[in-house]
Amino acid sequence: MSRSFVITALLVALAGPALADYDAKMEAEEARQRKAAAAAEAKRKADYEKQRSAIEAKGMRKELGKEAEGKSDAEVKQIYNAKVKAQVDMAKQVQSGSAPPGSDAAKSDAQVKAMTGKSTKELQNMTPAEQAAFAKQMEKQYGGAK
Repeated sequence: MSRSFVITALLVALAGPALADYDAKMEAEEARQRKAAAAAEAKRKADYEKQRSAIEAKGMRKELGKEAEGKSDAEVKQIYNAKVKAQVDMAKQVQSGSAPPGSDAAKSDAQVKAMTGKSTKELQNMTPAEQAAFAKQMEKQYGGAK
C-alpha cells in the first residue's frame, strides 16, 4: 500500500505543472482570435467571389450585346448559359452527323460535301494515309500551295 501511495503521489506531483499551464483567459483569447481569423477569411472569399461574378457578368454582357441590355446579372447569366449550351449541342450534332436539315451545321456540311465530295463526318473519320491522299487530290483540284 505504501508503494502505491508513493506512486500516486509522484504522479499527482508530476501532473501538477501540466495543469498549472492552463490559462482560461488565454484559451478564450486564442479562440476569439481563431474565430476572428475565420470570419476575416470568409469575408475575403465572399469579396473575391463578388468581384469574380461581376467580371463574369461584364464579359457575358459584352458577348450578348443588346440582348443583355436591361437584364439583371442572373438573367444575363441564364441567357448566356443557354446560348453556350445551344452552341455545344450544335457542335455535338455536327460531330455525330445528325444536324437537323436547314440548320447552319447542315448547310455547312452540304457546302463541304459539294466542294470535296465527302461529308464532314467522313473527313473526320479518315486515317492519316487517307488524309494525305485526300490533301493531294484537293491540291490538284483547287491548285494548292506551291
